[in-house]
Amino acid sequence: MTGQASLQLDQLSGPEALALVEPLFREYGKWVAGRLLADLGRRFEEADLARHHEGFRLEFPKLVGPRGRLLLARMGDDPVGVGALKPVDPATAEIKRMYVKPSARGRGVGRALLERLVADARVEGYTIARLESLCFMTEAHSLYRSLGFVDISMFDGCEASLSGLEGLTYYMELTL
Repeated sequence: MTGQASLQLDQLSGPEALALVEPLFREYGKWVAGRLLADLGRRFEEADLARHHEGFRLEFPKLVGPRGRLLLARMGDDPVGVGALKPVDPATAEIKRMYVKPSARGRGVGRALLERLVADARVEGYTIARLESLCFMTEAHSLYRSLGFVDISMFDGCEASLSGLEGLTYYMELTL
């Protein structure tokens, strides 16, 4: 990846999209597992990773379907980030799977993904965007707050509950 490569956000659709983002999601899962162990002494086993990945596969049709989004960030030809918008109900969308490769952090990739997802949520007529983020993702929390997200109570259907991570998770919401 060169320093001169420009950032491009691609909206993915169709079944081929899964193959494009799966490597980033697997990398994200391993990164989370490493941080949980290093920062909190919490083991996140292969079974946990598999459960979360299967959850993503089940949500995939919503992400690429009507009112959903699946975005892939590229710098040049290199995939460097991903983010999704999942329809929850007519008024609410959930921002999911925001991840930027460590080598691309600090280059505005996360901000570009989040701003686009929020803008797309508005275009789709949502009035609320919500998300969940693990406690050690402090840079992400700052980014979310800079766009107006505020802390809320845990919501129904949160992904953290798949692995007992509810108490290690921040829940945030933005009124659109």
